[in-house]
Amino acid sequence: MASEGDYLKREFTKLIYELELSDLQKQFMKCRWLDQVIWLEGRAKSAKKWSTRLRLMTIVGGVLIPALVSLYFNGDKCKENQNRLDWLTFGLSQMVAISASVAQYFGFSEKQTQYRKTAESLKSEAWKFFQLTGSYDKYSQHSSAYSIFAFRVEKLMQEDVQAIIELASEKAKKEKQQQQNQERYASKDTSLNETQNQNILPPMNGNSG
Repeated sequence: MASEGDYLKREFTKLIYELELSDLQKQFMKCRWLDQVIWLEGRAKSAKKWSTRLRLMTIVGGVLIPALVSLYFNGDKCKENQNRLDWLTFGLSQMVAISASVAQYFGFSEKQTQYRKTAESLKSEAWKFFQLTGSYDKYSQHSSAYSIFAFRVEKLMQEDVQAIIELASEKAKKEKQQQQNQERYASKDTSLNETQNQNILPPMNGNSG
């Protein structure tokens, strides 16, 4: 069974080779524009799949944990059953924490939105070019409008790369801020513990007898 990417490649390739363009322009359009659209579609689909899976794991686990805690306090007092509930609750809590951390670290939701946005923008630009409408309506032939189309495609790709870089930079800043906050809290805890230890030390008495 052909994948969605294979279907898009086959159908768009037919359209490209029916345009009044030189063989070199058709090849450029196929290798540069079409391959990029298919790649973005695949990345958007993969990011959406992982985002959905991780979010469902977080939601389901978050709902089950309070129920398990309730069973622990209101269920039978058999030690063996309580141990099982302990381990099950612990495992689910770890699953929720890991799922949320992985989703945040890789930014699947944000990447899926960006990939989908760029893919749809590239397809929209191509449909205007194919039909010589919108910003291409003043051209009577595709060969005359090709340079404008190529320029717009490259601009959209550059904007996509810049957006991904900004997402990565923003994530790095958040991680750095979180690390600084953790170090600050750890330093405060250390200082507090030292102060408490000093307060509980017995007073020094200079008289030995």
